[in-house]
Amino acid sequence: MRSSLKGANVLLFGGSGGIGKALLQSLARAGVASIVVAAHKVSSHDVVGVDISTEVIDVTSLASVQDLARRLSDRDIALVINSAGVNSNESLFSTNAALNARREMEVNCFGLMNVGLSFGPALAARGGGVLMNVLSFLSHASLPPLATYCASKSAAHSLNLSLRAELRPKGVRVCGVYPMAVDTSMSRDQQGPKMSPEMLAQEMVNFLAGDCEDLYPGEALHAYDAWLRDPRGFQAEMLSS
Repeated sequence: MRSSLKGANVLLFGGSGGIGKALLQSLARAGVASIVVAAHKVSSHDVVGVDISTEVIDVTSLASVQDLARRLSDRDIALVINSAGVNSNESLFSTNAALNARREMEVNCFGLMNVGLSFGPALAARGGGVLMNVLSFLSHASLPPLATYCASKSAAHSLNLSLRAELRPKGVRVCGVYPMAVDTSMSRDQQGPKMSPEMLAQEMVNFLAGDCEDLYPGEALHAYDAWLRDPRGFQAEMLSS
């Protein structure tokens, strides 16, 4: 299921964040016809050469996302990208751990499910399309300072696999994107090298021209290979880092 972006109509969740803004530029350069940016707040977008409209929605509310699907039913959207996400950047034993965990699960996991439930059938009804979810390499291994975030991404990864199993027979390509740390406000407290949002966005757009379902951009591919060879050993290194 290769995907041509030229002239396509795109729906982008989380377009007000660092990854989302970079995706707008990369999608415009790829020649898409229009982009609907769905975010929790209105934001301006400095992108030329493409029709951009904004919708304010709450991904944690199934009713809100379903209402958006009804409003966009005549747009022939071929590509849905969900880059909405939150990260408390706090440990499991922080004062707000329970609140953090609930918020991260609501956005990162239930938000993904709500988007899939609302737009998966719409993509299938048009004869096919792509649903791409930005996950994290931490879907596979836990980093103790980000324990609740990792848990939410692990749950989201599992849901993404289930969405794929349900929608693949209906012609919908469900993709997962698993980057290491990306240089956005969400990773502000993390040390070490970080991938630029622009590089990630371009890898995502390039990836759509193929027919694979999972993208491990940049150094994430090497980390994934190491994890596959020795999951326990890899996790042990994460716990000691």
